[in-house]
Amino acid sequence: MSRTDRVRAAHRRAVGVVDLRLRGSGVTVGLWFWGIYAVYAVAITVGNAATGNDLEISALDATLGAARWPMIVLGIIASSGILALHVAAGGSRKAMAAGVVRGAVVVGAGYGVLTTLVLLGERLLSTSLGMTWRRVGALPFDSPAGVVGTTVAEALLLTTYILVGACIGIGFTYSGLRGTLLIVPLALPAVLADLVTRTGVVGTIANIELRPDIDHAEVPPAEGLATLLLGVGGTALAVVLAAVVLHALLRRAPVRPA
Repeated sequence: MSRTDRVRAAHRRAVGVVDLRLRGSGVTVGLWFWGIYAVYAVAITVGNAATGNDLEISALDATLGAARWPMIVLGIIASSGILALHVAAGGSRKAMAAGVVRGAVVVGAGYGVLTTLVLLGERLLSTSLGMTWRRVGALPFDSPAGVVGTTVAEALLLTTYILVGACIGIGFTYSGLRGTLLIVPLALPAVLADLVTRTGVVGTIANIELRPDIDHAEVPPAEGLATLLLGVGGTALAVVLAAVVLHALLRRAPVRPA
């Protein structure tokens, strides 16, 4: 085996180790989060039905995208937590970045599918109990194309949040003050993902309409193929931006936090 082949093999192994570490953490977080959320969603839905109330909206949307926050924490831990160990073991920063991106895509895809399944299950439960159900804003979800588009967009959105978390974690290795100052600009890909999918805190607020006044404010449901394509294309762009920023940060990140 030539030196070039050995270098490439070592790079692939290093990428695989980081990727596997992130996937494992994603499974652990997912079991806890989705297990707790399933109990919460069922309890909220059944409880409202038992008392004669019509919940009207998705419990998941009502919590403004709760799955995003564990993804940020996962990204922070997966990046800053293993950087020193990765470099000490002979891994390159390029391999570190590639492994985080690959793991984020896999975990994001899994969570995207789970999100859609949870939404479908929640809708089925609500309608079976005689309640109405709709998403707060979000992308169209009333057709097979809408379900598939939502799955892809959610997968890309959650991938973005993992990468944003990784960027924030690496940002804090430079210095505490610099990391704090970087939080806002580093979060821009996540903001973009929220806006194009009309979900989360930013996306929901941006789509509030006053009908006819502030006392009757609501987020109307999204419609149309253009909205769906914007959601998928915008989240794909957000993933690319977050990945580029992560590569740039890792290039000069100190092994020992400043």
